[in-house]
Amino acid sequence: MGFKHPRSRGARRGLALCAAVGVLGLSGPAAPALAQQVGPPRLDPSQQTGSSLKVQNFPQKQGCMNGSPGSTIPEKPWSQLVLGFERAHELGLTGASQKVAVIDTGVNNQPLLGAGAVESGGTSITSDGRGTQDCDGHGTIVAGIISADPDQSGETGYVGVAPDAQILSIRQTSNLFVDDQTNATVGTTETMAQAINLAADRGATVINISQSSCQSIAQASSYSDSGNQMLHNAVIRANNQGIVIVAAAGNVGGNCQKNSPGSPSTAVLPAWFDDEVLTVASVNQQGAPSEFTVPGPWVDVAAPGENLIAIDPGVGGNGLVSQIAEGEKGEMGPIQGTSFAAPYVSGVAALIKEKYPDLKPEQVMDRIKTTALHPGGANGRNDIVGYGMIDAMAALQDVVPAEHGKLEAPKKPTHLAADALQQKDFPAIIVAIGGAGAGIAGIVFTAFLANAVRSVRSRARQNR
Repeated sequence: MGFKHPRSRGARRGLALCAAVGVLGLSGPAAPALAQQVGPPRLDPSQQTGSSLKVQNFPQKQGCMNGSPGSTIPEKPWSQLVLGFERAHELGLTGASQKVAVIDTGVNNQPLLGAGAVESGGTSITSDGRGTQDCDGHGTIVAGIISADPDQSGETGYVGVAPDAQILSIRQTSNLFVDDQTNATVGTTETMAQAINLAADRGATVINISQSSCQSIAQASSYSDSGNQMLHNAVIRANNQGIVIVAAAGNVGGNCQKNSPGSPSTAVLPAWFDDEVLTVASVNQQGAPSEFTVPGPWVDVAAPGENLIAIDPGVGGNGLVSQIAEGEKGEMGPIQGTSFAAPYVSGVAALIKEKYPDLKPEQVMDRIKTTALHPGGANGRNDIVGYGMIDAMAALQDVVPAEHGKLEAPKKPTHLAADALQQKDFPAIIVAIGGAGAGIAGIVFTAFLANAVRSVRSRARQNR
């Protein structure tokens, strides 16, 4: 998903960006009403798509976002402090040897991403084939969260989750290129499927998809749109090749309606393909779910998605920003959305794959879910934040239950406290209390006897 509507925030130095940035979405045609079914239907192997992007030469309606060279933010991001992934860097885990595909609006060659760190995977927007151009700024922010180099200014300590990971940029959509006749933006479920196949063929180990197609449950379940079937096939193909796919849960707005927990009416693709996709919701600085995050039974975990600090995504930008311009009038607003929660999880997935290269995608996803900070509710999950806020270091260091027998279980500290009392051993407790009572009674009796003896002796002396 893209940027949410702007809100007021504290006095921080922001960035005036001169292009409109709205909610990114992939919409399909309407489908006839069918009986609701939560979950995708059976696959049709005949519905396949290649790994060459279908170019849609729509005219560009607005100019590209411009950066503000030299901009900076004099504080470390709260998201970075909360997740604590810098500890992994100190242990030598930086995402080296990992290639993370960012299927998005493109990625600009921002200096904080490092020279040669961004590889062009192609584009479906223009015929030049450049994936390293981002007019919207959206994909550049995503890439920075995943793999930005440490901020050398020393003012913030900003760094990406996996700074040595390579970014494969596949420019699949944009809000700035619009069909004159239909007013549709670039990007469909079919081109998304092509982008996933392309990422798989180009050696991606993790795929980040901060975009979504919100459809009715009936439409998503029927596969009346062949693009949905192609997307599902592409997701399964990538999963079978060992690729971890991370997707945004979606932002409320447009076709993306807020589901009632336990009773969804809106499906979010590709999150809908829950067995093969790790879906990420957004939480705020207080740890509460963001108002805009779309719930659903496919939501797996949550990550910071509000009031973020990011690399300057505009053309020519080279610093950090805390605000961007949104909408046709370019109002300033905070950087937020499930789009930007997802790349935190993609970065953690890259670190896990670096440390445990033999883990299958489902094992990487289970590790992230199992070690998350579980919310209340049945089985430690709910439809709003899934299994809860991710815990990067726990996912990297702990041994999850399913892996016992393969790896040595971590040694747990022994707690000599009230929790060591065997609460259910009532006879032992009664005996202990009884023994303590007998001891106290003995002390009292001895004191009484000694006092009585002293009294008798005192009377005897007086009668002499």
